[in-house]
Amino acid sequence: MDVGSYKTLVTSRGLVYRYFCHRPSLDTLDRALGQEESPLPTLLFVHGFPTNSRVWQNQVAFFAGKGFPVLAPDLLAFGGSAKPLDPEVYVMSLVCQDLLDILDYEGVKENVVAVGHDMGSKVVSRLANFHEDRFLGFAFLAVPYVPPRPNSNMELTAQATKKMCGYELNGHFMFFSEEDAAETVQRHLESFYTLMFPEDPKIWVTDLAPVGALRARLEANKIGPYASYMRGEYEREWLEEFGQENAFPAPLCYFKGLVSGLHSEDDRVIPLEKYNITKPVFLGSPTHDYISRSQISIVTVRHHCPNATIREFNDGRWFIISSARQINHALHSWVMDLV
Repeated sequence: MDVGSYKTLVTSRGLVYRYFCHRPSLDTLDRALGQEESPLPTLLFVHGFPTNSRVWQNQVAFFAGKGFPVLAPDLLAFGGSAKPLDPEVYVMSLVCQDLLDILDYEGVKENVVAVGHDMGSKVVSRLANFHEDRFLGFAFLAVPYVPPRPNSNMELTAQATKKMCGYELNGHFMFFSEEDAAETVQRHLESFYTLMFPEDPKIWVTDLAPVGALRARLEANKIGPYASYMRGEYEREWLEEFGQENAFPAPLCYFKGLVSGLHSEDDRVIPLEKYNITKPVFLGSPTHDYISRSQISIVTVRHHCPNATIREFNDGRWFIISSARQINHALHSWVMDLV
């Protein structure tokens, strides 16, 4: 992702966003389509935590090479975008409007496919709830469509998921919302990094998802083997951002808003008829993601998305990196069916 292809925009609420922007050249269009005007949709890639827009570099290279216009923002709190410290600023309706401001600035009023990964899938979910008419379809990678939760309760969710899976699936959310979480993560950054990008994704069952597990690991400064695909360039780029002092207070505002009920309050304005997505949906579900369990993801999408294409991948949360070729081809096939 060429640094020169990044832009900045001050959104309608006065916040700076940095985003990658690719417009296909005529030469690329000629090679890809044999015509001068592209009917291909713009792809809006929305990253998760703890990453930034560069996590999409394999997808950007693939789809740009096939003539697609591409937008990949650094979400609020990440990369070159603004980093306010008020959790109220991070409710999904406002973040979605920021992304629409980017689309509007780039003159993209329609013919857009939104693609979310990890926490970005929740943002894409709310784009579907609030602004479905602006998009051709919605793709969810690792984390599925997240329906509105106007009465969400983290403790009840923890109890329910423990009963269902044998361990809580949201204990790390609770930790991230605690006042000393950012400082604790920063102080034990290597422990955190080797857990978030582990060699064996099943470590999340014991060290990340259960209530209290993440704090215990960090305070013990436990360091484990981490994935080979997160070494070298990826690791250097990650440390450039998250190795800086005070890198985590802003990103953790998303979790503070989630746990405190700000996001639930925001969800209350979504009408019931918008809970299901009628537009085409793609779910890419890794079978070795031990937080977004594939079986649960598939049931959720089938229930709320009647026009869904579902693909499973024998990989973990970061399969957009480790299985980039497979996910790119599956996503491309689905997108081409929309054109």
